[in-house]
Amino acid sequence: MTAAEDHALTEDAAPTAAAAPVTDHSPVRLLWTGGWDSSFRLMQALLVDHRPVQPIYVVNPERRSTLLELSTMSRMREQLLQRLDDPAMLAPTELHLRWDFPPSEELQALNASILRHGVWIGSQYVYLAGVAEKLGWSNVEVCMQAHDDGPTALHRLVFTDDRGTLSSAPEAQMFRFWSFPVLRTTKGEMAAIARDHGFLDLLSQRWFCHDPLGDLPCGQCRPCQLTNRDGVTFAPPALVLGRKVVRTQRRLTRAARRRVRRAA
Repeated sequence: MTAAEDHALTEDAAPTAAAAPVTDHSPVRLLWTGGWDSSFRLMQALLVDHRPVQPIYVVNPERRSTLLELSTMSRMREQLLQRLDDPAMLAPTELHLRWDFPPSEELQALNASILRHGVWIGSQYVYLAGVAEKLGWSNVEVCMQAHDDGPTALHRLVFTDDRGTLSSAPEAQMFRFWSFPVLRTTKGEMAAIARDHGFLDLLSQRWFCHDPLGDLPCGQCRPCQLTNRDGVTFAPPALVLGRKVVRTQRRLTRAARRRVRRAA
């Protein structure tokens, strides 16, 4: 949870504006990871908008947090089902293995072009687009949130507004499979909405660390640095440092072995 989220939780925080009544009750297809943004959207759709949700999770075996994300989603689901008048509103999670749907050359080229612009982009976007392209997805919800300091460089490149309208830049086509329900909502605003609608306790169980040590967040990766640390138990810093030293030594050893093999 960021400082903005923390401010939204204080007792004197301004109340959130009343949302417009939701008239669309069609099912939401949502990429869910157990993180703050996608878990907020899942709970908002179910508990505020009263729309059925089909969660989707793309398994990336290289992601060190995969098992903890799955465990977090399982725990959230169990508690969330108890709050639904109709548990069938939350469908079983649809799982896909990343390696079954490698991104096309077009998608890889678009991703490379974004990087050549000097724009940071998470590695997940190209492989998620690969899955979406192969399965023919359209308007699946992806949670890219607003930021207190304004749009990111990626947002400015691929969107024309805060509704997720794609720009004319060729690189924007890598995002043609998605809709963006929280693009105009900051994390702090999500916290306030969750508080107002009584699901902040569930949302606070989100998983955020990209490089856990056992089942504890590392305290060093970017999500750990940005989260509100109140009530969070992190891995002992000495153990995290020790792991880093071991990983570095292993990389150096592998590099030395490769050099020996090439010289042989």
